[in-house]
Amino acid sequence: MGPSRTASRVLARPFTLGVLAAIQVVSVSGALARKKPEQVPRSVRVEVYWGTKKNREAYRAELERSIVADLLEKSCFEQVVEGGKADLVLDVQLNNFDTEQIYDTAETLLPGQGEEHTLLSARASINLDYWLRPASKENQDILSGHIFREIVREPQAPVDPVEQRALRDLTADTSRWVARDLCDRRSRLLSKVRDAGD
Repeated sequence: MGPSRTASRVLARPFTLGVLAAIQVVSVSGALARKKPEQVPRSVRVEVYWGTKKNREAYRAELERSIVADLLEKSCFEQVVEGGKADLVLDVQLNNFDTEQIYDTAETLLPGQGEEHTLLSARASINLDYWLRPASKENQDILSGHIFREIVREPQAPVDPVEQRALRDLTADTSRWVARDLCDRRSRLLSKVRDAGD
């Protein structure tokens, strides 16, 4: 009876240590997974405006909303402010925002017939520049960039609102690029903001 009790104790000890080691690995990896990249300890306000070539106000407003949402999701700034005071300003100048529909026209027409058009695709493109600067120093750029994006969508059904879909996809794609450009190189962003001071 004595030897078997000793054997069971010897077997139980490595199993217990193995379980404890596994728990420690899980808790350490869980803590690492939860650790977020360092935030820029500043608030930022997004201002999207037209350059010399203006288009619809709805396009500008929707892009501004989309950039704000993507910056909030990226969580690279301490706070994203809409329409209030902030430490930093992200100026986004829309140089060009174009839409175009491409139609297929019937080749054979009888006299007096109206021309028939079939929408083949809708194209939307955007060209913008952005500058991140301290709110108190309009002429000091912390970071700047240029983005050109183009989306082409084809109708999926006879009544598919393909132009609206192209515009919606372009807006989402462009705002993701702006947020990525600013936030994905977090150490560079932090360093530039610190160099700029208050």
